[in-house]
Amino acid sequence: MTVWKLGAAFVVSSCITAAAAAQDGPPKWTVGGIGLFYESPFEAEDSSYNAFPYVAYRGERFYLEGLELGYRLLPQPGNPDDLHLSFDLIASARMLPGSSRDKVTADVGARLGLHGSFGSLSAEILQDVTDTHNGQEVSVGYSYTFHSDKLMVTPGIKATWQSSKLANHMWGVTEKQRAKMLEKGDPLLPLYSLSDDVINYSAELMALYSIDDHWSVIAFGNASYLDKKVRANPGITKKYDLTIGLGVAYNF
Repeated sequence: MTVWKLGAAFVVSSCITAAAAAQDGPPKWTVGGIGLFYESPFEAEDSSYNAFPYVAYRGERFYLEGLELGYRLLPQPGNPDDLHLSFDLIASARMLPGSSRDKVTADVGARLGLHGSFGSLSAEILQDVTDTHNGQEVSVGYSYTFHSDKLMVTPGIKATWQSSKLANHMWGVTEKQRAKMLEKGDPLLPLYSLSDDVINYSAELMALYSIDDHWSVIAFGNASYLDKKVRANPGITKKYDLTIGLGVAYNF
C-alpha cells in the first residue's frame, strides 16, 4: 500500500469514527473496511483504487482516528446540538500527495471547535516535529450535519494555509526524490521548488447510513482546489486533489 493511500484512509476513517462518536453511549471502538478511489494532481501518476481494513477508538478524552492521536481537554455534551466548545491536542502523520514521493512525517498541534445547532466551526494549527521541513499549517472550516432516522449527511468546506517550508515539502520535487523515482521505477516528476506560502481550498461530503446499532455504511468525497503557486509545478496538470471512498463500519 502506498503512503498516499494511508493518508486518504485517515480522512475516511476519521469521518466514520466521528459519526460514531456523535451517537449516545459509552466510548466506542470502530473496525471496518474502506475502498478508495484517488486521483493524483500529478500528470505522470495514474488514478488508483485500493481496499484495506482499519481500526479506531474514541474514549471519554483520548481518541485514535486512523493516523491521528488526540486528547480532548474539554468534555463533550450528551446532545451534540447543544452549543459547546471543543479543544483537542493532536498528533498525526502527514503523507505527501501522489504516489511517487513516498514520505511520512509527523505533526503536533491543536484544534479548536465551536459546535451547535448551526453546525461546526473549527480552527487547527499543526507543526512538523520530525525536523524534515519544520513547516506549519493553519486551517479553518465549517460543516453542517443533516439528520434523518438512519441517515446523516455532512457537507463541509475548509481553507488551509501552508507555510513556504511545508508547501515546498508537499508540492515540490527535489533532486533526491527524482533519483529515488528512477531507482524504484516510479513515474518521473520534473524538479520544482516553492518559496511562498500557499492557501488551498477544499470541499467534502460525507453520508453515513446506520443499518442498526452497530453496523453502518459510509460514502465520502473530498476535493482540494490547489493554489496557483502549487499548480505552477510543471508536473501538476490538474487543479485539484481528489479522494472518493466507500466503507463499512462496526461500532462497539
